Amino acid sequence: PEAVVSPGGVGFDINCGVRLLRTNLFEEDVEPFKEELAQCMFDHIPVGVGSQGVIPMNMKDLEEALELGMDWSIREGYSWAEDKEHCEEYGRMLNADPAKVSSRAKKRGLPQLGTLGAGNHYAEIQVVDEIFDAEAASKMGIGKVGQVCVMIHSGSRGFGHQVATDALVAMEKAME
Repeated sequence: PEAVVSPGGVGFDINCGVRLLRTNLFEEDVEPFKEELAQCMFDHIPVGVGSQGVIPMNMKDLEEALELGMDWSIREGYSWAEDKEHCEEYGRMLNADPAKVSSRAKKRGLPQLGTLGAGNHYAEIQVVDEIFDAEAASKMGIGKVGQVCVMIHSGSRGFGHQVATDALVAMEKAME
């Protein structure tokens, strides 16, 4: 290659991200059910090292997801079209080429699509305790102190790690 970018310089967690989901609930609505709600999240969100996703996938599906991004997710019923408005590049890199992704990365990623991950990844229920910018909060649908939101930090897990590892190997070869 003419040039390389070290994943260490831009972040090794490829496609790691944080999303805030606002609800129409308030703290007093969920307080009586918080233990059950936490258990339900634990029971239904695949999390941790070795966890596998609940999205039925084969390699063809993964190739399409890599190429189409959120358009695949919308088509399969996992997200809504309006979600694209809140994602970088509207949820799809138009020049995405799954052929440039190693078979090892795809193999690692296949069983993990739809999982939360491990380490610093989380899904937690939060309560708005202060609004610093009413205009920005309003655009996110947050209107009052006490409103309940769900914060999710997840990433591409083994898939992203392998993509970054593959890039590091290519960089090392280019520097020889």
